[in-house]
Amino acid sequence: MRNLIFLSLVLIIMLVLIDQGIKYFVVSNINLNETFYTFSVSGHNLFSITHVRNDGAAWSILEGKTIFLTAIAAIAIVIVLFLIASGRFKLKLEVVMLSFVIAGGLSNLIDRIRYKEVIDYIRTDFMDFPIFNFADICVVVGAIGFCVAYLIVESVINRKKRSVVIGSLGDSPNEAGNADEFDILTELSDSSNNSDSIIESEDN
Repeated sequence: MRNLIFLSLVLIIMLVLIDQGIKYFVVSNINLNETFYTFSVSGHNLFSITHVRNDGAAWSILEGKTIFLTAIAAIAIVIVLFLIASGRFKLKLEVVMLSFVIAGGLSNLIDRIRYKEVIDYIRTDFMDFPIFNFADICVVVGAIGFCVAYLIVESVINRKKRSVVIGSLGDSPNEAGNADEFDILTELSDSSNNSDSIIESEDN
């Protein structure tokens, strides 16, 4: 269990440092609403690094509610950390995915505390989609991965439970059958012995 907690902490720190490092570069080198680099394939723009700010949640939901969003994020992070530390989740993949969620939430929380808004920089040029950041990717990947891992674990547990139930039900008739068969054979054996004894006594 300690190994899982250590793995979680290392992963969280690493992911937060990656996102904060990118954000530091963006803030230091790219003016607000300016595009620094565009990734293109065959003349088609796919992604670009564009410096924007967001004082709301995803898709600018609850815009301007910085204190509320900060409190919600902090509470959520504490709850998930507590669940990991409590040993509720045994599968390594579950812990890893939750670490992604915590790291993304924590990095965006740092932005809200420092700048009163979140720094976003990844723009999808091939479709109309809100600009996001590496922390957002961590949250989405972690949430989806955790759901998949949890469903797999539950499926395996339920399968084992069914196997145990079916096995126990299957064993009972066999055991009963074996016991009945033993009793019948014993009775037949006793009857045969008694018959032999009677015949011997008559001969004498």
